[in-house]
Amino acid sequence: MSNYRSRLMLFILCLAIPILQGAAPELGEVVGDNVYTNCEYRLAAIFPGEPMIRDFTYQDGERTAPARQFYLMHNGSYLSITVAHFADGPEEDQSLIDSAAQALHARGKLRFEESVFYDTPRIPGRQYSIVLADGRFLRGSVYTARNRLYITEAISDPADAEAFKFEQSVSMIDENGTDLDGNPILDTPTIGPSGGLPSRQYDCGS
Repeated sequence: MSNYRSRLMLFILCLAIPILQGAAPELGEVVGDNVYTNCEYRLAAIFPGEPMIRDFTYQDGERTAPARQFYLMHNGSYLSITVAHFADGPEEDQSLIDSAAQALHARGKLRFEESVFYDTPRIPGRQYSIVLADGRFLRGSVYTARNRLYITEAISDPADAEAFKFEQSVSMIDENGTDLDGNPILDTPTIGPSGGLPSRQYDCGS
């Protein structure tokens, strides 16, 4: 009887393991080290140094919102992320994107612009490349997500690899450091193998 009970308990435990595994949340890659993360302002990016901070009031027509700009001057390049929190607005606001894009267009000659999604088909935005009067490029993006407007700017010479790395590294995250990109599996071919993988996790303690 003792052997029977032992075999029965082992059988029940084997059945329970998949259930317990299924109940645990699947965690993505934890990203830290050289990534600057600010979970309060819901962003993560690879700055080539510690960014400075400027608080101000962002204005879009008659609407205003508290904003913070994270910025760094590095080897002649200017790198920045602006986050404006429109707490009473919609989670995604196309009118904010349009206004921010129009302001960027006025700063130089538009070379490239594309409407994109940070997390298809959610989180709309635009990516752009603008040639400034001094010959440098302004590359970046504009998105709205969870009542926040994100404006990324990388002003540099065209061949500046660190500026390009910064601009491509910017992530929008939640208060726990989870990337808002859910890596959806799409019906159309996409660049990169991330479709279906769990969202990246950023270290809020960094």
